Amino acid sequence: MITNFRLYGAEHIVSILIPILLGTLWILWGLRDKSEKGQKKLRITLVILIILIRSARYIMDIYFGVFRWPDLLSLQICHIDLILLVICLIKPNKTLFNFCFIIGIPMAISVALFPGTVHPVPGLPRAMLFIMSHTMLVMGALYAAVVLRLKLSIKYYLGFVVLGNIALAVIYFINLKLNTNYLYIMSAPKGSIIESFNKVFGWPGYIFALDGLAIILMFAVFCIGYFLIGKNLEIS
Repeated sequence: MITNFRLYGAEHIVSILIPILLGTLWILWGLRDKSEKGQKKLRITLVILIILIRSARYIMDIYFGVFRWPDLLSLQICHIDLILLVICLIKPNKTLFNFCFIIGIPMAISVALFPGTVHPVPGLPRAMLFIMSHTMLVMGALYAAVVLRLKLSIKYYLGFVVLGNIALAVIYFINLKLNTNYLYIMSAPKGSIIESFNKVFGWPGYIFALDGLAIILMFAVFCIGYFLIGKNLEIS
Protein backbone atom coordinates (compact mmCIF):
# COMPACT_ATOMS: atom_id res chain seq x y z
CA MET A 1 0.00 0.00 0.00
CA ILE A 2 1.14 3.56 -0.60
CA THR A 3 -0.11 6.19 1.80
CA ASN A 4 1.38 9.31 0.29
CA PHE A 5 -0.49 9.81 -2.99
CA ARG A 6 -0.35 13.56 -3.58
CA LEU A 7 -3.75 15.08 -4.31
CA TYR A 8 -3.77 17.49 -7.27
CA GLY A 9 -0.18 16.72 -8.13
CA ALA A 10 0.85 16.19 -11.74
CA GLU A 11 -0.18 12.51 -11.70
CA HIS A 12 -3.62 13.34 -10.31
CA ILE A 13 -4.27 16.06 -12.91
CA VAL A 14 -3.07 13.86 -15.78
CA SER A 15 -5.28 11.01 -14.58
CA ILE A 16 -8.31 13.29 -14.82
CA LEU A 17 -7.38 14.99 -18.10
CA ILE A 18 -6.70 11.82 -20.12
CA PRO A 19 -10.26 10.42 -19.72
CA ILE A 20 -11.74 13.88 -20.35
CA LEU A 21 -9.82 14.14 -23.61
CA LEU A 22 -10.77 10.60 -24.63
CA GLY A 23 -14.42 11.13 -23.76
CA THR A 24 -14.52 14.46 -25.57
CA LEU A 25 -13.04 12.81 -28.67
CA TRP A 26 -15.76 10.15 -28.63
CA ILE A 27 -18.48 12.79 -28.14
CA LEU A 28 -17.24 14.96 -31.01
CA TRP A 29 -16.92 11.93 -33.23
CA GLY A 30 -20.42 10.80 -32.28
CA LEU A 31 -21.92 14.19 -33.11
CA ARG A 32 -20.32 14.10 -36.55
CA ASP A 33 -21.04 10.50 -37.50
CA LYS A 34 -24.82 10.12 -37.38
CA SER A 35 -25.02 6.82 -39.29
CA GLU A 36 -26.52 3.89 -37.41
CA LYS A 37 -23.45 1.76 -38.08
CA GLY A 38 -21.09 4.52 -36.96
CA GLN A 39 -23.07 5.19 -33.78
CA LYS A 40 -23.09 1.53 -32.84
CA LYS A 41 -19.34 1.23 -33.44
CA LEU A 42 -18.68 4.27 -31.28
CA ARG A 43 -20.80 2.94 -28.41
CA ILE A 44 -19.09 -0.46 -28.48
CA THR A 45 -15.58 0.99 -28.65
CA LEU A 46 -16.38 3.36 -25.78
CA VAL A 47 -17.64 0.43 -23.70
CA ILE A 48 -14.45 -1.51 -24.48
CA LEU A 49 -12.33 1.50 -23.47
CA ILE A 50 -14.19 1.93 -20.17
CA ILE A 51 -13.88 -1.79 -19.36
CA LEU A 52 -10.18 -1.90 -20.30
CA ILE A 53 -9.31 1.01 -18.01
CA ARG A 54 -11.25 -0.55 -15.16
CA SER A 55 -9.87 -4.05 -15.81
CA ALA A 56 -6.28 -2.83 -15.76
CA ARG A 57 -6.63 -2.28 -12.01
CA TYR A 58 -7.76 -5.87 -11.46
CA ILE A 59 -4.98 -7.22 -13.68
CA MET A 60 -2.49 -5.41 -11.45
CA ASP A 61 -4.18 -6.88 -8.38
CA ILE A 62 -3.89 -10.39 -9.83
CA TYR A 63 -0.22 -9.86 -10.69
CA PHE A 64 0.64 -8.64 -7.19
CA GLY A 65 -1.51 -11.28 -5.50
CA VAL A 66 -3.98 -8.89 -3.87
CA PHE A 67 -7.00 -9.58 -6.07
CA ARG A 68 -10.22 -10.58 -4.27
CA TRP A 69 -13.27 -11.98 -6.06
CA PRO A 70 -15.65 -9.89 -3.91
CA ASP A 71 -14.16 -6.83 -5.63
CA LEU A 72 -15.98 -7.87 -8.81
CA LEU A 73 -19.24 -8.29 -6.90
CA SER A 74 -19.01 -5.04 -4.98
CA LEU A 75 -22.16 -3.13 -4.06
CA GLN A 76 -20.29 0.17 -4.08
CA ILE A 77 -22.13 2.83 -6.08
CA CYS A 78 -19.45 3.38 -8.71
CA HIS A 79 -19.17 -0.35 -9.42
CA ILE A 80 -22.92 -0.58 -9.92
CA ASP A 81 -22.79 2.55 -12.06
CA LEU A 82 -20.10 0.98 -14.26
CA ILE A 83 -22.25 -2.08 -14.97
CA LEU A 84 -25.37 -0.03 -15.70
CA LEU A 85 -23.44 2.42 -17.89
CA VAL A 86 -22.04 -0.40 -20.02
CA ILE A 87 -25.54 -1.82 -20.48
CA CYS A 88 -26.94 1.64 -21.27
CA LEU A 89 -24.29 2.34 -23.91
CA ILE A 90 -24.84 -1.03 -25.57
CA LYS A 91 -28.62 -0.72 -25.45
CA PRO A 92 -29.68 2.88 -24.61
CA ASN A 93 -32.26 3.03 -21.83
CA LYS A 94 -33.74 6.12 -20.20
CA THR A 95 -33.92 4.67 -16.68
CA LEU A 96 -30.34 3.42 -16.74
CA PHE A 97 -29.19 6.73 -18.20
CA ASN A 98 -30.86 8.73 -15.45
CA PHE A 99 -29.14 6.56 -12.83
CA CYS A 100 -25.73 6.92 -14.49
CA PHE A 101 -26.17 10.67 -14.87
CA ILE A 102 -27.94 11.73 -11.67
CA ILE A 103 -26.18 9.31 -9.32
CA GLY A 104 -23.15 8.17 -11.27
CA ILE A 105 -21.72 11.55 -12.24
CA PRO A 106 -21.57 13.19 -8.78
CA MET A 107 -20.31 9.99 -7.17
CA ALA A 108 -17.61 9.46 -9.81
CA ILE A 109 -16.53 13.11 -9.71
CA SER A 110 -16.25 12.93 -5.93
CA VAL A 111 -13.98 9.89 -6.15
CA ALA A 112 -11.89 11.34 -8.99
CA LEU A 113 -11.35 14.63 -7.14
CA PHE A 114 -10.81 13.02 -3.74
CA PRO A 115 -9.29 9.57 -4.44
CA GLY A 116 -7.67 9.31 -1.03
CA THR A 117 -4.01 8.84 -0.21
CA VAL A 118 -3.99 5.07 0.37
CA HIS A 119 -3.75 2.79 -2.68
CA PRO A 120 -2.74 -0.88 -3.12
CA VAL A 121 0.46 -1.96 -4.86
CA PRO A 122 1.87 -1.03 -7.31
CA GLY A 123 0.88 2.32 -5.82
CA LEU A 124 1.01 5.21 -8.24
CA PRO A 125 -0.07 3.35 -11.43
CA ARG A 126 -2.98 1.78 -9.55
CA ALA A 127 -4.01 5.15 -8.13
CA MET A 128 -3.94 6.75 -11.58
CA LEU A 129 -6.06 3.99 -13.10
CA PHE A 130 -8.45 4.31 -10.14
CA ILE A 131 -8.95 7.99 -10.95
CA MET A 132 -9.14 7.41 -14.70
CA SER A 133 -11.78 4.69 -14.41
CA HIS A 134 -14.06 6.93 -12.37
CA THR A 135 -13.59 9.90 -14.69
CA MET A 136 -14.58 7.64 -17.59
CA LEU A 137 -17.90 7.01 -15.84
CA VAL A 138 -18.56 10.74 -16.09
CA MET A 139 -17.59 10.90 -19.75
CA GLY A 140 -19.67 7.83 -20.58
CA ALA A 141 -22.78 9.41 -19.05
CA LEU A 142 -22.08 12.68 -20.88
CA TYR A 143 -21.74 10.73 -24.14
CA ALA A 144 -25.17 9.19 -23.56
CA ALA A 145 -26.64 12.64 -22.91
CA VAL A 146 -24.99 14.54 -25.75
CA VAL A 147 -24.72 11.93 -28.51
CA LEU A 148 -27.54 9.51 -27.71
CA ARG A 149 -29.74 12.43 -26.58
CA LEU A 150 -31.26 10.56 -23.68
CA LYS A 151 -33.27 12.84 -21.42
CA LEU A 152 -33.37 13.49 -17.71
CA SER A 153 -36.57 13.47 -15.68
CA ILE A 154 -37.29 14.84 -12.21
CA LYS A 155 -39.29 11.71 -11.37
CA TYR A 156 -36.10 9.67 -11.55
CA TYR A 157 -34.28 12.03 -9.21
CA LEU A 158 -37.07 11.82 -6.64
CA GLY A 159 -37.30 8.05 -7.05
CA PHE A 160 -33.56 7.62 -6.61
CA VAL A 161 -33.61 9.68 -3.40
CA VAL A 162 -36.39 7.57 -1.88
CA LEU A 163 -35.17 4.18 -3.08
CA GLY A 164 -31.57 5.07 -2.34
CA ASN A 165 -32.30 5.70 1.31
CA ILE A 166 -34.31 2.50 1.55
CA ALA A 167 -31.38 0.64 -0.02
CA LEU A 168 -29.04 2.30 2.48
CA ALA A 169 -31.00 0.79 5.35
CA VAL A 170 -31.20 -2.63 3.67
CA ILE A 171 -27.46 -2.72 2.94
CA TYR A 172 -26.73 -1.76 6.56
CA PHE A 173 -28.43 -4.98 7.71
CA ILE A 174 -26.68 -6.95 4.95
CA ASN A 175 -23.38 -5.65 6.29
CA LEU A 176 -24.34 -6.72 9.79
CA LYS A 177 -25.25 -10.20 8.61
CA LEU A 178 -22.26 -10.78 6.32
CA ASN A 179 -19.70 -8.73 8.26
CA THR A 180 -19.06 -6.61 5.17
CA ASN A 181 -18.69 -2.90 4.57
CA TYR A 182 -20.69 -2.22 1.43
CA LEU A 183 -21.15 1.50 0.73
CA TYR A 184 -18.70 2.07 3.60
CA ILE A 185 -21.61 2.19 6.01
CA MET A 186 -19.88 0.31 8.82
CA SER A 187 -16.56 2.15 8.73
CA ALA A 188 -14.74 4.75 6.66
CA PRO A 189 -11.84 3.64 4.43
CA LYS A 190 -8.50 5.03 5.57
CA GLY A 191 -7.04 7.97 3.71
CA SER A 192 -10.35 8.81 2.01
CA ILE A 193 -12.64 11.83 2.06
CA ILE A 194 -15.14 9.61 3.88
CA GLU A 195 -12.65 9.26 6.73
CA SER A 196 -12.53 13.07 6.93
CA PHE A 197 -16.31 13.15 7.37
CA ASN A 198 -16.02 10.44 10.00
CA LYS A 199 -13.52 12.53 11.98
CA VAL A 200 -15.96 15.47 11.97
CA PHE A 201 -19.31 13.73 12.45
CA GLY A 202 -18.37 10.32 13.86
CA TRP A 203 -20.41 7.17 13.24
CA PRO A 204 -23.22 7.10 12.15
CA GLY A 205 -23.16 10.88 11.72
CA TYR A 206 -20.88 10.74 8.70
CA ILE A 207 -23.38 8.49 6.93
CA PHE A 208 -26.19 11.04 7.31
CA ALA A 209 -23.86 13.88 6.34
CA LEU A 210 -22.74 12.09 3.17
CA ASP A 211 -26.33 11.12 2.37
CA GLY A 212 -27.46 14.73 2.60
CA LEU A 213 -24.51 15.91 0.53
CA ALA A 214 -25.23 13.26 -2.10
CA ILE A 215 -28.86 14.40 -2.40
CA ILE A 216 -27.72 18.00 -2.93
CA LEU A 217 -25.05 17.05 -5.48
CA MET A 218 -27.46 14.80 -7.37
CA PHE A 219 -29.95 17.66 -7.65
CA ALA A 220 -27.23 20.06 -8.80
CA VAL A 221 -26.06 17.63 -11.50
CA PHE A 222 -29.67 17.05 -12.55
CA CYS A 223 -30.29 20.78 -12.93
CA ILE A 224 -27.08 21.33 -14.91
CA GLY A 225 -27.85 18.42 -17.19
CA TYR A 226 -31.49 19.35 -17.61
CA PHE A 227 -30.93 22.98 -18.54
CA LEU A 228 -27.64 22.71 -20.45
CA ILE A 229 -26.90 19.25 -21.79
CA GLY A 230 -30.57 18.48 -22.31
CA LYS A 231 -30.67 20.78 -25.32
CA ASN A 232 -29.97 19.27 -28.72
CA LEU A 233 -26.38 19.82 -29.78
CA GLU A 234 -25.18 19.94 -33.36
CA ILE A 235 -21.75 20.06 -34.96
CA SER A 236 -21.68 21.22 -38.56
